[in-house]
Amino acid sequence: MGIYNSNIDFNKYKMFYAVSEHKSFSKAADALHVSQPAISYSIKELEEQLGTKLFIRESKSIKLTENGERLLSYVIKAFNNIIMAQRELQEDNEKLTGNIRIGIYSHISLFMLPKLIKEFNDKNPYASFEIYASSTAELKEKLLNKELDFIILQYPLFTNETNFTEEVICELENCFFTTKKYYDMYNNNENKLEEYPILLPMRGYEDINSLELLFKNKNMIIKNNFRVYATELCKKMVKEDLGIGWGLRKSVEEELNSKEFYEIKTNFESPKTKFSISYDKAYLNKTAMVFLKYLKSYFKKNF
Repeated sequence: MGIYNSNIDFNKYKMFYAVSEHKSFSKAADALHVSQPAISYSIKELEEQLGTKLFIRESKSIKLTENGERLLSYVIKAFNNIIMAQRELQEDNEKLTGNIRIGIYSHISLFMLPKLIKEFNDKNPYASFEIYASSTAELKEKLLNKELDFIILQYPLFTNETNFTEEVICELENCFFTTKKYYDMYNNNENKLEEYPILLPMRGYEDINSLELLFKNKNMIIKNNFRVYATELCKKMVKEDLGIGWGLRKSVEEELNSKEFYEIKTNFESPKTKFSISYDKAYLNKTAMVFLKYLKSYFKKNF
């Protein structure tokens, strides 16, 4: 096989990855518990072996060259493949002892995951979880690099990546919400939504596109002074009386119940938001496969 003749030193690639991650030779040395000269020597040898510069050394930092970026993408995938194999082989055949890695938006994780994970963990106490909350772009990249088993995000996410399965797991209601100040003003002014500033999510998703088309069809010119990507920030801005927010009812359920927010009733139905779970079945360990089945059943019953 070619690997026997390639003279690959995996340790050099491990050092390369550490330097790339920490953007520092000294920090990479600390992380790997080796000396800084050993790191520098290994990187120099790797650059000579590959015939290209991998890092640009600046006065206070370093950054990857274009070829360094290309190499890093391969290294991440290679090491994650090894990690996936190790995870699978280390699982106990009698118990579910594997690790489950989930990427998800922070605002939906609050009402989607805690009860689900508790119920699953009660039945499978040896399973472990890693949960990452971040942006769509970062979580998708982590899934592509096999750093995550599943990502639960707004649908649709994948169109051309045929290796990945994407399944809709729920469709949730949205609503307009605000403080009592705007709620009273709205009810005392013939319920004209367009009279008030509306805080809307960023464009590009099916739900917000449908909402804005609905506004257009009703000849409603909305005073939209703010585009807010993060639900937590939107809620904070509504609390500061900056206008009327729009988003998932489940994300503001506590505030609605406590009367910190009031729901604005309209003469039209807000578009719903679909969420999906995406994964590559070929890289799921036994524990993750069992969890996936449990998750689908859980969402079917609860959402």
